Amino acid sequence: MWRFAHLTDPHLASDRDGVWNNRFLCTMMPEVMACLKRDLALMQPDFILATGDICSHQTREAMFEARDIMDTLGIKYYPMGGNHDFVKQQSRSWFREAFAPHLPLPRTFYSFNHKNLHFVVLDPWWLWADGTICEEGQPTVVAELDMTLKDASWVVPPFQLEWMEEDLLQHADRPAIIAIHEPIVPTPARMQRPKYNESGALANGDIMLDIFERHPRVKAVFSGHIHMHYIERARSITQVVTSALPEFPVEYREVCVYEDRLEVRAKALSDPSFAERTLIPGKEWTLGTPEDRETVIPLD
Repeated sequence: MWRFAHLTDPHLASDRDGVWNNRFLCTMMPEVMACLKRDLALMQPDFILATGDICSHQTREAMFEARDIMDTLGIKYYPMGGNHDFVKQQSRSWFREAFAPHLPLPRTFYSFNHKNLHFVVLDPWWLWADGTICEEGQPTVVAELDMTLKDASWVVPPFQLEWMEEDLLQHADRPAIIAIHEPIVPTPARMQRPKYNESGALANGDIMLDIFERHPRVKAVFSGHIHMHYIERARSITQVVTSALPEFPVEYREVCVYEDRLEVRAKALSDPSFAERTLIPGKEWTLGTPEDRETVIPLD
């Protein structure tokens, strides 16, 4: 058995606090990351899968600051961009420059093998209201990015879908995991509440599910973006969504990998005060149900 950690949406290099579905406290992230470093040192994962929104501010300086904070964890990690990381035309260039030591290739989508698993990391682009697929966000959407995502949409561009299919064919000898910021499976109805702040799933998620049915060695998709935990079976794959680090329940996931299965479970930090600070009473539902907090995914 070996293990990796899945963390997402740390929104580093930011002094912005606010409310999403619970209190969203970027100002506590230096303390959170220090606690996480201690906890991961005890867990000793082989690596961290960091599924986007690593950086909150759209500047080159913030991207490098976020990289430096991630580096303090002292554990190998595979970074990817989210909607907050990739907003401007220059964003991907900053990302490639800052995270170069952590990227298997000098680009924002890539794949890698680790022991008995193959990992595919994808980079969604913005889908504008007129149907244009663009690297940068539509100005009217970007202007409200910190308040609402109701008009925001993303897709995996066709050239990446073609690359992914080729890559999966070349590595069909082992089970595959997809890692991407936005989930391909929408938030289940069981998780939605009055005034629930919807972040949105990929607009071409169904196309990706069609592809995965042609590639049965793809077993799971790991994502963030939604700021809550949920695990949902969709056709041939299991969608695992992990909550955001600056917001209740302030958790990540431990994934234990065996020859025949993945054991996935939500992990609280050893210091419970971060969760207490971010919880709005009555909104504990972002923890997920017991079935959203842990699962076993067969690999055979």
